[in-house]
Amino acid sequence: MKTFWNTVIYEPIYNALVFIAQHLTGGDVGLAVIGVTLIIRFALSPLSKKSIVGQYKMKALEPKIAAIKAKGLSKEEEAQETFTLYKEEKMNPFSGCLYILIQLPILFALYYVFMKGIYQPEHLYPFLTTEGLQNLFLGVIDITKPFLPLAILAGITQAVQAFLTPRPPMPENRDGFQAQFTKSLSLQTRFILPILIVFIAKGLAAAVALYWTVANLFSIGQELYFRRTIRKEHSLS
Repeated sequence: MKTFWNTVIYEPIYNALVFIAQHLTGGDVGLAVIGVTLIIRFALSPLSKKSIVGQYKMKALEPKIAAIKAKGLSKEEEAQETFTLYKEEKMNPFSGCLYILIQLPILFALYYVFMKGIYQPEHLYPFLTTEGLQNLFLGVIDITKPFLPLAILAGITQAVQAFLTPRPPMPENRDGFQAQFTKSLSLQTRFILPILIVFIAKGLAAAVALYWTVANLFSIGQELYFRRTIRKEHSLS
């Protein structure tokens, strides 16, 4: 497992960071973090598009799901009809899970890079060197240490992203457990998660907060773009 982690996840991200800092950003590792973040986000764009389309399609299916619930079926029959509806609409309600799960090891890898430091000859590809690299962002911010303004910015951009994301369908029985759970999850995503991110990011290397911020800004841009294009393509509102 350790070999897989180093070979497939950690070392590619670490060496991409070194390569960009060495050849494109004049040794500024903070700018290299932005470059790596954008590369990763563009690479994950097909998954993020699928996730966002799924959110809007789920929103569009609310009336049909409500109609199934109104039939007064047993839980098993209701689940079966709902599953059949998803199948007919070619809709996977868990399509966004893979996109979220893939991001976690990337975030951990970036955290470990700056926990260990940028100078790691044991993980460096032979054609690269860390000579002349600076653990700075714009020549001022030490990205190996916590930096509160970046942590706050990560929380703010997360909040904006959460408010742009379509809300999950609300069950017809708004007083039931499922409705309360859905409402609670929505509130936590929109209000509590951004605050939690600030508290986590303020204790980590500024590089992690920088990655979080740039990733959120990219997601906000994607969401605004998909609102204009994907919803028209799929006749979603």
